[in-house]
Amino acid sequence: MYISKKVVLFAMLVITGIQHANAESKGRGFYMGAFAGAGTTDNQDLKQTATAYKRGELAHDVNNDPWDLLVDVKGNTKRNSLGLGGAQMGYEWAANSFNVKPAAELEAFYLGANQYAHLTNAEQEDGVWVSTANGHEAGELSEHHSIAAGVHQFANKMHMNMGLLMANGVFTYETNKVFKPYFGAGLGLAYINMTSARSYQTGPGGVELIDGPGTGAVIHFNSEKHDADVALAEQAKIGVRAEFDSHWSAFAEYRYLLVESSNYKFGSTDYPGHHVETSHWKVENDGMNLHAGLVGLQYAF
Repeated sequence: MYISKKVVLFAMLVITGIQHANAESKGRGFYMGAFAGAGTTDNQDLKQTATAYKRGELAHDVNNDPWDLLVDVKGNTKRNSLGLGGAQMGYEWAANSFNVKPAAELEAFYLGANQYAHLTNAEQEDGVWVSTANGHEAGELSEHHSIAAGVHQFANKMHMNMGLLMANGVFTYETNKVFKPYFGAGLGLAYINMTSARSYQTGPGGVELIDGPGTGAVIHFNSEKHDADVALAEQAKIGVRAEFDSHWSAFAEYRYLLVESSNYKFGSTDYPGHHVETSHWKVENDGMNLHAGLVGLQYAF
């Protein structure tokens, strides 16, 4: 039987294509990678509380009635830049019937950013909260010491160092070409270390000053400027990977990271003889929304 050269050539091309597709559909197996990128933090709610004590010569005093002042201020952090970098390892299986290759992945990475926030006290219609003083019970409102909303103002600054360990599921669509799109999601833990924390009191009356040597803005937290917490973290990512050969590939992706709320305790305000004594300052951060673009390299074994 005569078979034309065109038929033979077509059959060879089909067979070659099938072999290539079968090779491509196989998963990469174990792989490792490294990545780095930059992005932005999003606005988040922030609350800060402490008590300025009535005791001592600098106590809050109106008509010889000393009182404790509960500082309870709220605000939002400003959007700011971040940098991140880390490593990953995982295992990718062969493509399923939908031509999708699933992978399980473990990532560890560092994220750093500065945080800035402006905080003010909420409205207190009848006065301020006082502790036991001259017959007042703890938590009772004193009509003698009213504070209008927004009078107490603070400007905060601190550096955020965050280490994350994430477990991800990643799904790559097999295109049988060099470029392959993928998406993934993960869950893990974030260790958040806040350092060089400062809270400048900017009101009432502008920047509050201390008397004597070293005159300048009062910096609350000045007796202890560092604290850390652990929070739950979730992420989602979408990107494209370029597979150069059976081992090496490069990728670029967008990543969204949500870090749940965290709490910190900084030192009391310590300016003996120049500022009233305070309790430790508590800062509550609401959940953080972080956005980043990154690039990386992977090696499959």
